[in-house]
Amino acid sequence: MDFLRSVPSFQPLSEETLSKLADVMEEVRRAVGNHHHLDLLTSPGHQVNVTQESSANQEPVHLRELARGDWFGERALQGEDIRTANVIAADTVTCLVIDRDSFKHLIGGLDDVASNRYEDTEAKAKYEAENAFFSSLKLNDFNIIDTLGVGGFGRVELVQLKSEEAKTFAMKILKKRHIVDTRQQEHIRSEKHIMTEAHSDFVVRLYRTFKDSKYLYMLMEACLGGELWTILRDRGSFEDSTTRFYTACVVEAFAYLHAKGIIYRDLKPENLILDSRGYAKVVDFGFAKKIGFCKKTWTFCGTPEYVAPEIILNKGHDVSADYWSLGILMFELLTGSPPFSGPDPMKTYNVILRGIDMIEFPKKITKNACNLIKKLCRDNPSERLGNLKNGVKDIQKHKWFEGFNWEGLRKGTLTPPITPYVSSPTDTSNFDSFPEDTDEPPPDDVTGWDFDF
Repeated sequence: MDFLRSVPSFQPLSEETLSKLADVMEEVRRAVGNHHHLDLLTSPGHQVNVTQESSANQEPVHLRELARGDWFGERALQGEDIRTANVIAADTVTCLVIDRDSFKHLIGGLDDVASNRYEDTEAKAKYEAENAFFSSLKLNDFNIIDTLGVGGFGRVELVQLKSEEAKTFAMKILKKRHIVDTRQQEHIRSEKHIMTEAHSDFVVRLYRTFKDSKYLYMLMEACLGGELWTILRDRGSFEDSTTRFYTACVVEAFAYLHAKGIIYRDLKPENLILDSRGYAKVVDFGFAKKIGFCKKTWTFCGTPEYVAPEIILNKGHDVSADYWSLGILMFELLTGSPPFSGPDPMKTYNVILRGIDMIEFPKKITKNACNLIKKLCRDNPSERLGNLKNGVKDIQKHKWFEGFNWEGLRKGTLTPPITPYVSSPTDTSNFDSFPEDTDEPPPDDVTGWDFDF
């Protein structure tokens, strides 16, 4: 990534695009004296000479030397131009190579970088305007309409803007007392920062936060289609095409987060929420963590049935743990229950460690779905689909997704399998009913409670 950032032509590219470029680059060893024309972007290991033919029968003219960390050939990625120089290795060198087809496929060509920059500027302006709107709001600008969910942390309420009643939001209300008692300050802070920066149609937006003496508040996008878990519970299981749509929504969310160096670590039907169109979005970033690229983390977390073997064995884990959980989600959506479960977490972990091949797949799971689940749930993270050389593309190109309209999904033109009935911006009928909160926490009067949020 650092190397790609050093190439001037690539500087306008986003982190996400650079990360995709890094994924498709291949390491190639070049032998001594191997003429290689200027058509590859490379990272030479040792000395490389650049020469130019002055005329047909004369000796080539020495132009310069390249060393580790230099590059050549980025111009050739632009078009079918004739090479103007020779690049000759003085000894065996290792190059990182990207071919024109891969480059075109990923970012279309360097001419498109300028238009990408224009789109980025447009998006930036949109988010800045949004920011200005939300930063002017105060807590008492909202009315509470109804409760959308309850957890150990607190509650999620549907709130309405008093000045504009058609504008409703989900307000997550967290008890400071509980956060401090369970030492969750870091997790909460991480959740805030990750969600604030996540601008994806497949991740629930966090617009801003507030706090008072007892609570922290997170003002989020309201998705009134309800939890995927509720629909799964009521229907028992989903058919192949329905599961494919929701799985694809998660694949898009993961591709976006992973390109930002973020692991999610809490995939389950309860954390997928439908917007009023019926598109699924990932919510609840309490376990998410920015680890960067090619790095591991060792925190033990997740829902027992969804935890990857390397987390249980404390071997360190990375984004590949998310792809394991994607396989588990597919199985649960297709059958109504996850493949690994036990009467208590320890027993569940033991079943997980025995592996996916010990699980009997019900007949209703198609051959292609079964194949994808098994490829996502490989014990060895380095063999897992989504974590191989082509990254998430391997999942998108799997036979189970054959004919699936990824472009339509990204653009929001694909018809969802289930369209929730949402009568108005204040309709909470797709959520279960919850009793009122009577447990009043004490005010913020203990040192360390008023943490930065």
